[in-house]
Amino acid sequence: MKKIVFQILLLGVVIFTQSCEDYLTEEPITDFYTEQIFSTEDAVESAVTGMYIQFAGYEYHGANWHNIMMPMSGKFYSTQNANVDATSLNCTPSNINLTRLWQGMYATINTCNVVIDNMQDSPLSNRDTALGQAYLLRGITYFDLVRLFGGVPIKTSPATADNLHTPRASKEEVYEVVISDLTLAKGLLPDIGQYNASRPAKYVANAYLAKVYMQLAGEDGGNPAYWQDAYDEAIQVYGQYALVSNYEDLFDIDNENTSEAMFELQYTLEGGRRSSDLIRLYNPNGIFQNLNTFGRIRPNKEVFDQHANQYPGDPRLETTFYYGSYMRYNNQGVLVNQNIYPTTVNGNNGFAAIKKFTDPSYNGTTTKRNYFKLRYADVLLMLAEIENELNGPGNAYSYVNEVLARARTMADGTQAAEPADWSAMSQEEFRHRIMRERQYELLGEGHVWFDTRRRGYEWFLDEVIETHNNFPNLGNVDVIYPISIKNMLMPIPSTETNSNQAISDADQNPGY
Repeated sequence: MKKIVFQILLLGVVIFTQSCEDYLTEEPITDFYTEQIFSTEDAVESAVTGMYIQFAGYEYHGANWHNIMMPMSGKFYSTQNANVDATSLNCTPSNINLTRLWQGMYATINTCNVVIDNMQDSPLSNRDTALGQAYLLRGITYFDLVRLFGGVPIKTSPATADNLHTPRASKEEVYEVVISDLTLAKGLLPDIGQYNASRPAKYVANAYLAKVYMQLAGEDGGNPAYWQDAYDEAIQVYGQYALVSNYEDLFDIDNENTSEAMFELQYTLEGGRRSSDLIRLYNPNGIFQNLNTFGRIRPNKEVFDQHANQYPGDPRLETTFYYGSYMRYNNQGVLVNQNIYPTTVNGNNGFAAIKKFTDPSYNGTTTKRNYFKLRYADVLLMLAEIENELNGPGNAYSYVNEVLARARTMADGTQAAEPADWSAMSQEEFRHRIMRERQYELLGEGHVWFDTRRRGYEWFLDEVIETHNNFPNLGNVDVIYPISIKNMLMPIPSTETNSNQAISDADQNPGY
């Protein structure tokens, strides 16, 4: 274990020295360290582990992903003072969560670049799997970047003095990198029998390529021909995984990396460094005795009502939300009742809270609660949406009804009345319902920002802005969202426009 930790730290030294101009005089030492790290199969596995640590780290999926993505989606409210601008959909380029997310994503890309650069000509037996994982993580990260920011700087080699300042590429150029990386990953990664969800199989690359083509087909100015490409990739995943028997089991802390988990970010109680803030960000105050949680990220009132009104009695409601009231520890350590939405509508407790991310072993700093990056139910809903776009709802029902059948299955095996199977819809009705179904099934799992925008501005305006602004009881702390197309993208952080000599304020996204 000490050897693994040392090698991961050593990889960090390599990345750091390759990222800073001041340290480039140490190239012989850096080259030696790099050669040592990539000289044996075990050392390469440690380097790959370091890549996943960066991908799951605090600046990316561990915290800042949630802090900025959720309120900026228009489906969540944030109580964090640093997010007042994002919560009102008036995000500034200096938002600290935005800045740290950008930095965390590019740190991930550089880590991938180090692995790719050093493994291309490697004779080691784990060359292909190491490269496949690096291409997969880099492709996913660039896909996240291009959907959030549009065109971004493309870096495909380790950072040096010669490439620190990189111009902003076009959106089309970034998508070329994404598709290339995911295609390479698909060819290099093993099948599902060799990896669990902590080390994704080739089908994760198929699923992400399907997401790419869905994005390119549905966005403003998109090409509908991409729906067939999306189907061709997504259908490769069908049947390779299996839904767990009931929705509640998905979020049982002792039931992680299940048959449904395609890519699950792994966290641990070991060590003293906070790498994930899931517990503090989503769980409301008082859930744990003598341990602070903030519940800073709350679903909007209309988000809870949409689900509860569409499917009264849906078992997923109890797993997804704290709502109505919950029992909390007060300052004296006594359990007391705390009312929240919809019992109350004002103040910070005028919002329900996300219940999916709990961990009885949470110690105030670290958690073993994993985080889904991709699960099989997502792919089934993707296939339903794609099939409807290609051929109408006739053959699309079977995919979504698999998800609904599991959703209404309770822990004791009995069936709730809702959500009932779908039938007798028009193509347009199915299109609207499947997008909302993604919200009900996947809320809090990192998809809502993308799902509210990938159908174009008019969709975003109707689904997010007008739906929220016309909600009859926003309460006394909620906001009215601006009607602005700028919110289809996030701003490029001011740290990037100020420090990257190849980018100027003229490269900023419109409206910022």
